[in-house]
Amino acid sequence: MITFTIDFTGTVTADDQLAARHIIFLENQRRAALTPPGTPLPTATALNVRDSYLEVLTATLTSAHVSYIAQAKSASGADVRFTAAGLEAIRANLTARLNAGQTEASIIADTAS
Repeated sequence: MITFTIDFTGTVTADDQLAARHIIFLENQRRAALTPPGTPLPTATALNVRDSYLEVLTATLTSAHVSYIAQAKSASGADVRFTAAGLEAIRANLTARLNAGQTEASIIADTAS
């Protein structure tokens, strides 16, 4: 799986600080509620806030990516790529192959390429 690394450029505004500190606060609350409690993200310096916020944003981006992988692998991921008629034809073809004696494993292996 790919790895995300993020950074930002530009001047940090008061709104940027507000958002960063808010999200870090929520993450630290989540960590405090763990059993055992997790290590809180530091916020003592501007550099701490920057690094802590980037850590949360990276985790959020990674989580979204993992979710997108699951969506793409799901039945609904296939459903959005095929018409209803196409999906019905695929089901009929699979059933015909099974009825002809092909195994589930061989059909899965065949479709992996």
